[in-house]
Amino acid sequence: MGALSRFAGSTCLVTGGLGFIGSNVASSLATTGARVRVIDALISHHGGDARNIEPTIKEISVTHGNIADEVTVRELLRDVDFVFNIAGQVSHHESMIDPSGDTEINVTAQLKLLENIRRYQPSAVVVHTSTRQVYGTPQYFPVDEKHPTVPRDINGVNKLAGENYHRLYGTVHGLKTVALRLSNVFGPRQSLQKMGLGFLPVFVARSMKGLPIEVFGDGQQLRDCLYVSDVVSALFSAALQADAGSIAPGEVINLGHTEVLSLLQIAKIMVERAGQNSAVSCVPWPEDLARIDIGGFSGDYTKAHQLLKWIPQVSFSDGVDQTLDFYRRHSWYL
Repeated sequence: MGALSRFAGSTCLVTGGLGFIGSNVASSLATTGARVRVIDALISHHGGDARNIEPTIKEISVTHGNIADEVTVRELLRDVDFVFNIAGQVSHHESMIDPSGDTEINVTAQLKLLENIRRYQPSAVVVHTSTRQVYGTPQYFPVDEKHPTVPRDINGVNKLAGENYHRLYGTVHGLKTVALRLSNVFGPRQSLQKMGLGFLPVFVARSMKGLPIEVFGDGQQLRDCLYVSDVVSALFSAALQADAGSIAPGEVINLGHTEVLSLLQIAKIMVERAGQNSAVSCVPWPEDLARIDIGGFSGDYTKAHQLLKWIPQVSFSDGVDQTLDFYRRHSWYL
C-alpha cells in the first residue's frame, strides 16, 4: 500500500465524492483504513451516482447535501484531517448557458466551504481540483504554472476564482491548501450518459456501442489525457506533502502527461481498442462551441514531479484498455 498507509486511521472528507474523480478518491481511501465521509449534491445533470462507490459503500459515510450549507458541513468537518475538495461544475458549454448556476457552484459554494473550514477545522489539509481551462488558449507548449491565466469561458473564469480562494485562504489564513490543475481525465466511474462532461466519455460510450464518432474541426487539437488512478495518486501525494509542511500553503500545481495526442488519434485508438468498428469523421465546429475552444493543450508537470515526486504511470492505450474493461463489466454505465 506504500504511502497510502499513511491515511490509515485518519478522517477524510471528499466533496463531490459520488462523482467520477471523487468516487475513485473515496473508494481508494476506504481501502486504507481511513474514516471516509462523502458529501455530494447529486445534481441531476452532473456525474454523481451512489453506485460509483458500491464496492466500498459500507466503509463510507455518505451525505446528500451542498458544500455551501454551513450546518451540514460543520458536522462533516468534525475531527477531519484531510479534505479532498472535488465538488464542482465541469461543463464549459453549460457554464455559458447558465453562468449564474456555474458561479454558485464553482465560486460561492467554494468560498463558503473554505470559510467553514477556517472556522471549524483550520488544521485540515485541503486539496482542490482545478483545471487547465484556467489558462485559456495556450501561448506556448508545454503550459507551465507561469503561463498567463486568460480563460475563454465562464467555467474557466469561475474555476480560477475558486482556485484563487484556496490560494488566498492558504497564504492569508494559513490553511494547508493546495490546488491541482488537471488536464482531461478519463477512466472507471465516469458517467457515460450525462452530457457536458468532456469529449472522452462521449468517445468511450460511442466506441463501445459501435456508433460514429464526430471530431470537431480538423481533429488536430492536442491533448494530454490523464488516467484517473494517476490523478488520485497526485491528490494523495499533495495531501501528504501539505500535511508534512513540504508544500507552501496556497500552492498551485499542474498535472499533465508526456504522451500528447491529437483528438483524431485519441478517437482512433478508442475505436481500435473497443473493436466495434465505429466510424471516425471530422465535422465543422458548432458556432457556440467554437467561440470558447482553446485549441490544443499540453501541460508541463515539472513542478508536480519536484514537489509531489509524481509522474504519470499509465499510458493512454493502457488506460483505454482498463477503462473499456471496467465498463464491459459494469454495463449499467452504458
